[in-house]
Amino acid sequence: MPDSPISIKRYPNRRYYASHTSKYVSLQEIEALVQEGHTIEIRDSQTGDDLTRAVLTQIIMERHPEKMSLFPTDMLHFILRSNDAMSSFLRDYFLHSLTYLDYLQNHSPAATTLAQPMHWVKAWLDGIAPTPPGEPTSPDQSTVPEQATNGPSESESAPAPDPTPLSARLQQIEERLTQIESKE
Repeated sequence: MPDSPISIKRYPNRRYYASHTSKYVSLQEIEALVQEGHTIEIRDSQTGDDLTRAVLTQIIMERHPEKMSLFPTDMLHFILRSNDAMSSFLRDYFLHSLTYLDYLQNHSPAATTLAQPMHWVKAWLDGIAPTPPGEPTSPDQSTVPEQATNGPSESESAPAPDPTPLSARLQQIEERLTQIESKE
């Protein structure tokens, strides 16, 4: 995978020009570049605005509508209703999630068999929202970071996660957000 992104310019006639090949490319060719593992950067030729997000979204919408089911309708409603603070929180959440997934893929011996995604989500949540004092911790909490680092053993069976501490923390976060919003 190349270190620097492939630069593509979009011209007013909606044609895309890839500087690395010195030719025009289609959306299908841009999709192929991404699927091959390349990072692309698409800029407007006149304004220099970054259009990468919009073009990648267009490719998903037009060529892979089944992948839109990754985003539940309730989540899309939530995103549209969110204020600046909540949008910032969601952006950070997704960025951190992607960073963690990338780390697992690059450093875990069992990266191709992430059989227990709830373990890495729980480890990530425990890292950003530690258990409040006095609240019981789940028995598997101490093993989650080790599994995230070393990868889950195929012979190990994962204990069922305890939803109580997570739901309590989510309730606390919701209360804090309500307080913050009422101050604005």
